[in-house]
Amino acid sequence: MTTEKRFACTACGMCCYGSVPLTVGEAVSMAGRFPLALSMSPVRPGARGQTIVERIGVSIPIAQRKRLLLVATPMSFIPPYMACPALQDDKLCGIHANKPVRCRAMPFYAFKDEDSQADMLVPRKGWLCETGPDAPVVYERRKIADRSDFDQERVALIDQASQLQRHIDLLLQHNPALLAHLLKAAQAPLGGRVAVGFLAFLRYDRTVDLLDFAKRQYPVLEDWILRTDGDSRAVEFNGLYRQALFEIERFVR
Repeated sequence: MTTEKRFACTACGMCCYGSVPLTVGEAVSMAGRFPLALSMSPVRPGARGQTIVERIGVSIPIAQRKRLLLVATPMSFIPPYMACPALQDDKLCGIHANKPVRCRAMPFYAFKDEDSQADMLVPRKGWLCETGPDAPVVYERRKIADRSDFDQERVALIDQASQLQRHIDLLLQHNPALLAHLLKAAQAPLGGRVAVGFLAFLRYDRTVDLLDFAKRQYPVLEDWILRTDGDSRAVEFNGLYRQALFEIERFVR
């Protein structure tokens, strides 16, 4: 049984739909392009292939001596059936030279252990990724062949983990109902997610010009509210866009 996995992107554009995790720096720099949110996804205790989350994720207390692990990350928050705004009509990325590290690291995922990446090399239904004998070997003996983008994403996640931990601790202090939402998400059969606005996260980062961020994010949120208005599939997304817009309006008054 072969231990090698082959993979090549065919630029079909099918992975360029829905939400994309971003680093904090990417979210700030791309506020004029993507509708932003802070996403928190519970990780089940003992989840296979996700021991790395103990190092780069966030944990919250849920009971005496018990904590819940979260994958917490800024995100381009887009409904799964809608294309990334950077996807061009020719199915190529319009910001290829500066695209998020999450996109560059595909198909590998830094929130999973390196020895558990094989399932990431199985194209989803409708994706046209090349996995045949003509594609290059990218994974062998549970090791990534070219790990430069994977390592860059992993380092970025490690660097921002403490900042995210502090913010989520504060969120739970000021919004106790958030814990109930996270516990409910943790019980979802296929895994759940809780998303909140991103502006509050930046209030404690003195390196960010909040007014500049707000001015760039505001028209993006307005645009995505229009795109999702009246769409029953996008109620969660539309609601968050509206709440985030309200937070920005309140901030800039």
